[in-house]
Amino acid sequence: MSVSVSTNDLALKLLLAAVPEAAKALSVDSVADQLSQLDLDGQHAEGTNAVAHLLAAKYNSELAGTTDAEQAEVSQWMTMSARHGPVERQTFAQTLNTHLAQRTFLVGNRLSLADLVAFANVHPYMTSLTAQKRFAVNNFSRWFDLIQHSLSADALAKAGIQLVEIDLNAPVQAKKQAPSAAKDKKDASAAKDKKDAGEPKAAKKEKKPQPAAKELVIVPSMIDLRVGHIVDVEKHPDADSLYVEKIEVNEDEPRTVVSGLVRFIPIEQMKNRDVVLVCNLKPASMRGVKSFAMVLCATSTDGETVEFVEPPKGSKPGDRVYFEGFEDGTPEEQLKPKQKIFETIQPGLFTNDSREAGWYNADKKFHKLLVGGNVCTTATVVNGSLK
Repeated sequence: MSVSVSTNDLALKLLLAAVPEAAKALSVDSVADQLSQLDLDGQHAEGTNAVAHLLAAKYNSELAGTTDAEQAEVSQWMTMSARHGPVERQTFAQTLNTHLAQRTFLVGNRLSLADLVAFANVHPYMTSLTAQKRFAVNNFSRWFDLIQHSLSADALAKAGIQLVEIDLNAPVQAKKQAPSAAKDKKDASAAKDKKDAGEPKAAKKEKKPQPAAKELVIVPSMIDLRVGHIVDVEKHPDADSLYVEKIEVNEDEPRTVVSGLVRFIPIEQMKNRDVVLVCNLKPASMRGVKSFAMVLCATSTDGETVEFVEPPKGSKPGDRVYFEGFEDGTPEEQLKPKQKIFETIQPGLFTNDSREAGWYNADKKFHKLLVGGNVCTTATVVNGSLK
């Protein structure tokens, strides 16, 4: 049993530190430039939220919620907290501030995965805020301070997270300078200017204006999604939970893709299937086999059912798959892990009540996943996350 934790995945580092039973039982590896992964009891999970849920199910089920409603709410907050970028972080902090006006924790009356994952995700944002800005979202700041002090100093240190000094009192405004002191300062300044008037001044070098750093605007069209057709599949030679597929995407040769679907989809149902592929992730080695894409699947809210996102009938290998409203966007040639493009979009990927696949933006507008104007769907999964 092993878990590979991405070097910048603060949330999983914190969860492993907060649940020592998991850290003791698992072989923990640190990986760069790829998603965190977990192989546990014949199951394979990829990405922060999926790995966190699988860890909680094994070692502390209460963290994921004790009722269906709580579990759904925990997943929702985890998803929302994963959105990156200063605007998204500010919006999330304001949302939490309102939600926590009469609450102690995000879900129910105890610490949950939602609190741990959200805390780790917003930690860099909180450290960047001034005292005045923290006070402006005082419910959010109060919750943040509670979570960091609910964890041991050792757990925080193991996760590489430092305590943030939170002052929930209104910041003291700087006092205005007394008139007499201001006048003395002004007179002294005038005298200095008069003295310097007769002295030649060294010419000042003009500073060249530095171009402002362009903020990356992340949109779903940056992800290269295509229709694929599975032409061959076999069990991974070194991992019982993984398949190794050959998938045709109308290129010179089929792509090799590794998927953790053994527990959910029998090998007979894998063959000759049309699927949706994420084609511009950085290739990643999975137990010694390099994977050159990712099959997009839907997971039910209870985590027990995983199904393919299916292209509409008539789709052909290589057909472009895109989100409604983003038809004209151009995918990146390869997603750069440091920009966290897929990690920013993925938390909004879901199916709706009609089993249609799509993406919820920050305003909760649903953009359907389309091929040639027709929507991609799942067989049975409703309101399930896509990954």
